[in-house]
Order: sequence, then structure tokens, then C-alpha cells
Amino acid sequence: MLPPRKLVAVLTALVLVVATAWVFFYHECAAGGAMGGWYKDCSCRGIERIDFDHTAADGPLRTVCYGLVAERTCYRDRFGSEIPCDEL
Repeated sequence: MLPPRKLVAVLTALVLVVATAWVFFYHECAAGGAMGGWYKDCSCRGIERIDFDHTAADGPLRTVCYGLVAERTCYRDRFGSEIPCDEL
């Protein structure tokens, strides 16, 4: 077993590595779409996971991307016309 000081150092390093990976590789991908509101979608290079999906009740959808977001597209509503993403 490691001495207490080394154990703390190893755990601290592990937490920093996980936090850094979280910042660089966890991105919101698809979001919005509730009640005819704005919607953004993306192309994920990694694993895309549904965070929540309330679209059956005409609510929002949100997915997260564990990886790199290759492309992002924004729409005025869920199936509407494309708009620039800097308007959101």
C-alpha cells in the first residue's frame, strides 16, 4: 500500500486527468426543439448519448458527445429552416 502522501498525490493527479478529459471531450450535441423553439444538432466523432428526450410530450431533446464535435447545425425549429448558430 502507498504511503498517505503518495496516495493523496496519485488521487489528486487522477482527479485532474479526469477533469481535464471532461472539459475537452464532453460537449452538448443536440439540444432544444421544445414547442417549436430553436434546435441545434451536431456530428459527433465519438460516442453520442441521449441525456434526456421529452419530444413525445413536445419537450426538449438533449444529447451529449463524448469525443469531438465535427460539425454543428442550428435550426429555427426542430424541422425548420437552418439559421446561423451564433444567433442562439
